[in-house]
Amino acid sequence: MKQIKRRATLFSMGLVTLLIAIFIITISDDKKNVLDEKTAAHRALLKSSFELAMLDTQKGLSSFACKLAANRAIVDAFETGNRDELYRLSIPYFLEAKERNEVDLTGFIRADGTHFLRMQDPHKFGDNITKKRPMLAHAIAMRKPITSLDVTLYDVALVTIIPIFKDNTFIGIIQTSASLNRVQERLNLHSGIKSAIAFDTQKLRALLPKAIKKSYHGYSLISSNDPLFENLPSSFSFSHSKRYKINHRHYIIASRPLINFNNETVAMMTCAFDITDDVLDYEEQIRNLLIVSVILLAFIGIILHYGFQILIRRINRDAVIARELNLKLEHQLHSDYLTDLPNRSALIRDMEHNRFYALILLNIDNFKEINDFYGHAMGDQILLALGHSIQEVTCHFPMNLYKMPSDEYAIALTEPMSSSELDATRLSIIHHLQAKHYDLDGANIYITLTVGMAILYDPSSTSTNLLVNADIALKAAKKRHLSYMLYDEIMQIKKEYENNILWSKKVKKAIEENLFALHFQPIVDYTGAVIEYETLIRMIGEEGEIVSPALFLPAARQSRLYSHISRFVIDSIFNILESTPHTYSINLSVDDILDSSTRQFLMHKLSQSPHSSRLIFELLESEGIENYSEVSAFIAQVKQYGCTIAIDDFGTGYSNFAHIMKLDVDILKIDGSLIRNLDTDTNAQSLVGAISDFSKRLGLKTVAEFVHSEGVYTKCKELDIDYVQGYYISEPKPLF
Repeated sequence: MKQIKRRATLFSMGLVTLLIAIFIITISDDKKNVLDEKTAAHRALLKSSFELAMLDTQKGLSSFACKLAANRAIVDAFETGNRDELYRLSIPYFLEAKERNEVDLTGFIRADGTHFLRMQDPHKFGDNITKKRPMLAHAIAMRKPITSLDVTLYDVALVTIIPIFKDNTFIGIIQTSASLNRVQERLNLHSGIKSAIAFDTQKLRALLPKAIKKSYHGYSLISSNDPLFENLPSSFSFSHSKRYKINHRHYIIASRPLINFNNETVAMMTCAFDITDDVLDYEEQIRNLLIVSVILLAFIGIILHYGFQILIRRINRDAVIARELNLKLEHQLHSDYLTDLPNRSALIRDMEHNRFYALILLNIDNFKEINDFYGHAMGDQILLALGHSIQEVTCHFPMNLYKMPSDEYAIALTEPMSSSELDATRLSIIHHLQAKHYDLDGANIYITLTVGMAILYDPSSTSTNLLVNADIALKAAKKRHLSYMLYDEIMQIKKEYENNILWSKKVKKAIEENLFALHFQPIVDYTGAVIEYETLIRMIGEEGEIVSPALFLPAARQSRLYSHISRFVIDSIFNILESTPHTYSINLSVDDILDSSTRQFLMHKLSQSPHSSRLIFELLESEGIENYSEVSAFIAQVKQYGCTIAIDDFGTGYSNFAHIMKLDVDILKIDGSLIRNLDTDTNAQSLVGAISDFSKRLGLKTVAEFVHSEGVYTKCKELDIDYVQGYYISEPKPLF
């Protein structure tokens, strides 16, 4: 008992420790969620502040450039090549804009790309840097206003270029620029964010090699409002928002890309949010919680120590009663309440621990009618009398008797016998039982029995299947109105064979009489627009009912009739393409692709139809695509006709991105087992989110199957799945 007490105390303490640990982890997760929410708010502030700062800077540049381009005298001086006059007329505008912190550099560039006048450096002119400055070449070629980040000869800046025309003749451009330091100043003014700008090192080296300072992952720091950004840790990455500890302070550092006129990422805006107070508060709460937990554990340990002492004394006092009760319950569990014989549970228990060589099941014929005629009390007396009779006749043989549910008895052979001995023993028992009659309360009652027997033929096998096999034999004897049957392996699979033969006949008849129909289920986007219809095969039953493919397709595959159904679907869908404007998808198995006749039939249809580009082939990935050379060749062949390839049932079974990388597919249909509980299953959400994200990276579209509720539909939209399909949208039905 002392050992039990020690184990119980340790177990209880462990359980309490686990609960406290879970509590601590929950608080930690809640605090982390708070930090994540604050980080998201800071990111939103960064986005709006940055866009406002860029917009203010761009507005000043555009306003200044437009003033110059609108001055007729300035345009005339530029057109006639009068540099001095152009400088005299433009300098007041330039100085005024510079005083308002709107502009740093201004230049007039002729249509051939040569610099005519730099307002900040009027003595430097005549050079052509359009090869180094693709933005200048693009502006001259397009002759349209452009605003973008760029590297000038002087600085990294936000540049606005406006074309200049004289009498509808293009004569050049005006370039105005403001250093990114000005954008930085406006960003600080609006939000006070600690921020820095890092420019593409390769692009910066071409014009401003001296501007290169600290570099991170191919970007050079060119502007910052805090020394923090000059000492970022080696683990820093622009692509991820993380928490860093720098100089005993905690920061969330996040970056966003800045693009140029050609939609290329040329710089990164990086911001740091100080969350030290939040982290310190969190650590203090955890410390306090740990202290309280230690005190609580000690207190609980004392309580458990004395509590278990009292409990053990109570257990010792009740041990004798408990043992007696257990024996009584054990007897009730494994004994029949009427006959007090071992019951079915006892038989199953004995089969697991002992070796039986045969099992005989005895069932009273028409026992329900006896109960109905004489009453249940008389029925109980008959069961008792029969039990006594079986005990009398089996006591001379190595056999155990069990009372089974209802009106059945089981006789188990505990020692081996030859087949002839066993059959003679069985006949002796049955003749003895059926020769008896029972005089009960003045009623002379005869009973007849139906018998099923199973024999353990293999000496090395166990006896656990004897009960199932004997029951099969008994049911077969009842069904055929025989008094006795011996189990044979054929009995167990005969029904399955009969069912397969039946469905094979039905499929053959449906092919001969054209009793198939197509149903269609729409695949839609989140506006409700139908993107395509999936084509689904149905069979028309003898009474006109619709038969699911789950019932007839397995039989079709086994009886080599599957290719006939595939050709029916292919032929029908091409007829529908001729008369409707929609896009349709059809399912193809690997067997369809490898079957030469089906493949030739499909290719002939594709070559003859002008609508092949509206056809999508769904490959059944769940069957396992292993013949990559044949499948890849098929995909390449059908894509010549403009067809699209989808992978069906993606996300389970053999499905993985290794298959997708080897095959030129366009669409992934996420398996319904992942979608069915997507609104409540967090593991499914993580997996589907990863599939959606990786598909986007590969340029693939995604479809969620089995969308059956609004909650699943909403979660699909949140996880950025492109299209949805399921009963929540529409059940499969005929097109017309």
